[in-house]
This record gives sequence, C-alpha cells and structure tokens, in this order.
Amino acid sequence: MLSDDLIAKIASGIETMPPKPASRREIALLIARVEAKIRAAQERGCTYVEIAKQITESGYPMKTSALRLAMQQHRKNEGTQRTRRRKTTPSTPQQPTAAAPSPPSGASRART
Repeated sequence: MLSDDLIAKIASGIETMPPKPASRREIALLIARVEAKIRAAQERGCTYVEIAKQITESGYPMKTSALRLAMQQHRKNEGTQRTRRRKTTPSTPQQPTAAAPSPPSGASRART
C-alpha cells in the first residue's frame, strides 16, 4: 500500500539520482580533450575501471563500458592503432619441427 512515507522516500530517491551524460557527442568531446592523459594513465598501469571511477569522482558520471567504447571510437576516428601489451614471461625458443628424413640422393628403391 502506498503511504506518504513511501512516496516521500521515492521522491527523495529520484531527486538524488546522479546526472547522466547528455550524449555520445559530449563523451567524445571529453575523450578528445583528455585522451593523452588517459593513455598516460594506462601506461602507468591504470585500468579503464580506475580511470572511469576517477572521472566520476571528478564530477562527470562515467561508466567503464562507455569510457572503453569512447576510447575505441576515438582511436578509430583518429586512425591510430592500439598497441597491445606483450606478456612479460620469458618465451621459450621455438624448436624446429622434425621432418621425415629424405633418402640420400642417388639411392634407389629395392625391387621385389
């Protein structure tokens, strides 16, 4: 049953909802202006989760997925390729595959 207390609680919750980004264009503008800083943070080992959290704490609500997508779109629009991190584990040298030995030249098959 709806009570006055419940209605007041719902209304208060709606009023305190955080603002959402206005549009993809707004996010794209943000990324275009701070992309170098985001890349530098990633080089220092920061993740998209941490960067999105920092942006949100700075006053602009940002989901991790929106940040990742905006960075991918920005990279695509700028024509830059993403450099993949390489594993730091030492790689084992490749062993050549053993091929079947070939018969010596001039050798003929025995006829039966």
